[in-house]
Amino acid sequence: MDKIITIFDTDPGIDDAFALSFLHESEIFDVKMVSSVAGNVALANTTRNLRGLVKAMDWDVPVYMGAEKPILGPQILAEEFHGVGGLHGYRFENEDLAPLCDKSALEAMVEILEANSDVLIIAVGPLTNIATLLIARPDLKSKIKEITIMGGGVGMGNTTPAAEFNIYADPEAAHLVFNAGIRVNMLGLNVTTQTSYDLDMHELFKKSDKKINQTLADIMDRRIAKTGAEENYTTFMHDTLAVMYHTHPEIFKSQMVHIEVETKGEFTRGMTVADMRPLPKGNKNINFVTDINHFKQIFMEVLI
Repeated sequence: MDKIITIFDTDPGIDDAFALSFLHESEIFDVKMVSSVAGNVALANTTRNLRGLVKAMDWDVPVYMGAEKPILGPQILAEEFHGVGGLHGYRFENEDLAPLCDKSALEAMVEILEANSDVLIIAVGPLTNIATLLIARPDLKSKIKEITIMGGGVGMGNTTPAAEFNIYADPEAAHLVFNAGIRVNMLGLNVTTQTSYDLDMHELFKKSDKKINQTLADIMDRRIAKTGAEENYTTFMHDTLAVMYHTHPEIFKSQMVHIEVETKGEFTRGMTVADMRPLPKGNKNINFVTDINHFKQIFMEVLI
């Protein structure tokens, strides 16, 4: 079976690091590029983290730098959760960084789409780079088979009561992507909060002899220590689900729904508003993923 030609866009970030490793360990993807975007932390730090993680995996994949700011509106970061550097004080030394390609993420995406069809884009940060691509080259939309995102949430938020971080950080970009006429698989808080990373799993990462797992364990040690929950820690592996959705589609449930992104509301900016009525007024533009089974088993089998 032919591998899936894939573009992976990310803002590492702790759970992004695990998603990258899961992507690398999975055999169904032909990853043409990975790109950074400002999101969890500023672009310089997401790019540095991406380069360091790629090098720690000994992964020969081109790394590109993407957008520094949202396409419109103020910049929103999540430094209070991920630390200013993005990995809670873990910093890759200069000699431990994969090369950064000279071209921009936009230029690289254009080249890949011009040369290929049925391309999968997986985006686990704000959708700034993807929206920028669609604005610059709308003629390439037909080359994109689908876009799978970690983002959004129906009836729930985490950055605000109404909005999930990746959408809230650039709602104009998300609005553009959701309405581009491309299939979008939305793995938001409704499904990602059904996952967990707990101390039993953490101990297995600490015992692993893989270099990347030692790095991930070190990063998580710092996160756990910061929370003060060393004896009862758990967190969500949000971003990994955007990759797992393609490696193990049978463990997910989803439905096509009409979803719009709120860009103007004082209290609801960044909200993903789903029309769940039997006869929605808009077209069913989003594949809304709602449930998952067997996450922990698959997560550990692939990564350990």
